[in-house]
Amino acid sequence: MRQVILELKNIHKHFGGIKALKGIDLSVCEGEVHALVGENGAGKSTLIKILTGATPMDQGEIYLNGKKVIIEDPVSARFKGIAAIYQELSLIEHLNVAQNIFLGNEPNKGILGWVDKKSLLEKTQNYLKTFGIQINSEIKVHKLGLGEKRIIEILKALSVNAKILLLDEPTTGMSKVEIDTLFEIIDDLKKQRVTMIYISHHLEEIFRICDRVSVLKDGEHSGTFEIDNVDMSTLIRTMVGRDIKEEFPERDLRPGADVLLKTENFFAEDMLKPVSLKLHSGEILGITGIIGAGKSELGMALFGASKTISGKFWVKGTEVVLKNPEDARRNGIAFIPEDRKEQGLFLNQSVEDNLTVANIDQLLRGLLVSMSKKRQIAVDTAKKLKVTPLDTLNKVKNLSGGNQQKVVIGKWLIGNPPIIIVDEPTRGIDVGAKVEIYNLIKELADNGAGIILLSSEFKEVSGLCDRILVLRKGEIIREIKSKGVSSREILEIALGGIN
Repeated sequence: MRQVILELKNIHKHFGGIKALKGIDLSVCEGEVHALVGENGAGKSTLIKILTGATPMDQGEIYLNGKKVIIEDPVSARFKGIAAIYQELSLIEHLNVAQNIFLGNEPNKGILGWVDKKSLLEKTQNYLKTFGIQINSEIKVHKLGLGEKRIIEILKALSVNAKILLLDEPTTGMSKVEIDTLFEIIDDLKKQRVTMIYISHHLEEIFRICDRVSVLKDGEHSGTFEIDNVDMSTLIRTMVGRDIKEEFPERDLRPGADVLLKTENFFAEDMLKPVSLKLHSGEILGITGIIGAGKSELGMALFGASKTISGKFWVKGTEVVLKNPEDARRNGIAFIPEDRKEQGLFLNQSVEDNLTVANIDQLLRGLLVSMSKKRQIAVDTAKKLKVTPLDTLNKVKNLSGGNQQKVVIGKWLIGNPPIIIVDEPTRGIDVGAKVEIYNLIKELADNGAGIILLSSEFKEVSGLCDRILVLRKGEIIREIKSKGVSSREILEIALGGIN
């Protein structure tokens, strides 16, 4: 019988009038990979913050190896062997691999305790070898790929004897090869009796790597399943409280003949190659490729965020030169960025402020902003997008990832732009919120807007788009009619297996 290493009893937490956790009971066994899933806002992040000492609980008890413990702060959590690997990495980019892994725990020499650099490098190289990792311990971290950085982050936690690792969306932004390497390391850690709590919206990963899965819904523990005794549909139903029969909405209308946006040998700074493309009214045009293919760079260039070097650019038949994003906005182009927290939102501002910030000209009464009109537009938009909780004075940082994404989208919808560029719209949000976003994109296209969907999720572009452009090293290598194409076919084209 497996030994319980971590036990949570009756954990409660509220923020103002919102109950984030409502009496959570949870047990995690030594050496298992225990998945924690749920919709955005279910309470996963709050629970992790309590375990790492970042947020105090209001009520409840935590036990480690049968002994009651108090986790006061992150230092206390680390001392007790609990460490978290977040999506936002904490590595120091200008230091090398060895310095990052053993930061604050370096081998010393001499009376003055100088860092023994030779011993540090040898210790790191042996450490990497233990896990079969082929990385030079002297290389600066800024030269590593995202997957390698995540692995270094894990090793950094293990170097201070972490026994419980909390992995928060660990594969975000990683290539298939990097994910496979990460999963091999997770398997090795299991053999060494390291316990892992694995948080991911990618349910296929849960079935591939985890032993058990616990579901949170609306701040409550909805159930724990042995991974061999549960299927995908049961897991989704437990998460969202309903069956999701169709992930992608059916398109009732076909794209129109009007060309909203056209480029010819268009090339801008940060792009890898010149690009020629067309976007029609009512069309959802997917642009995809593997990590590093250049799709985000293309999206930013189409929005005027990169300086145009050469080529031609038309909007509704009129040739334009986009010198900056404001030029793009004036020409009816909206851009919803991949990194919503850094590029799309003012986290410390209200939902109302975020929804209306790009549309101040619509709110003016003379030279002053009409506060009543601002509030009414924000409330109407939040209702339409089903933002929860429906409190437009609430700060955006208090919303779940899915609801934050709705606010980013809503900010641009108020102005009814004819051309909308959406970069990774469902990254980091749950399956229920994804369906809502997909329905919203379909509705926009049905109303005549042209949508450019930039996504590395091949299933997403094949299920939602009318046409797909596959990028490789910045070049459009294939145009596909999305009907009937599989994710595997797109991957093979993106990798160069099919021409």
